[in-house]
Amino acid sequence: MDALTRRMFFRLGLTTTAAVAATAAMTSCSGGKPAAARGCADPEAMSPSENSLRQANHYVENSSDAAKTCADCTFFTAAVDGPGCGTCTIYTGGPANAKGTCDSWAAKAPA
Repeated sequence: MDALTRRMFFRLGLTTTAAVAATAAMTSCSGGKPAAARGCADPEAMSPSENSLRQANHYVENSSDAAKTCADCTFFTAAVDGPGCGTCTIYTGGPANAKGTCDSWAAKAPA
C-alpha cells in the first residue's frame, strides 16, 4: 500500500470536512427529523408570523377528536393528489394536515 502523502492527507481532510458540514446543514434544517415526521405544516419552513398564527390557534398535526379534523373543517381544502396535506384559509392558504385541527375549526356545511 502506498504511503499517505501530504496532498492525499489534506484532500481527505477537506472531503471529510465537507461531508460533515453538509450533514450538519441538512439536520439543522429539519430539526433532525425526516420530512414525514415533521408533518404538513413544518415550522422550520414557515415564517415567524405563520408560526405565531398557528400557535395562537393551537394548531396540531393530529386531532385528538376524530369528529374535529381539518378534513371536516370549512376552511380546509384538500390537496388534489389525495388525502394528507391540504391548505387552510385561516393560515392564508398555508399547509395543514387533513388529520389536524385548531381552535378556529368550523364544521363543513352538509352537502
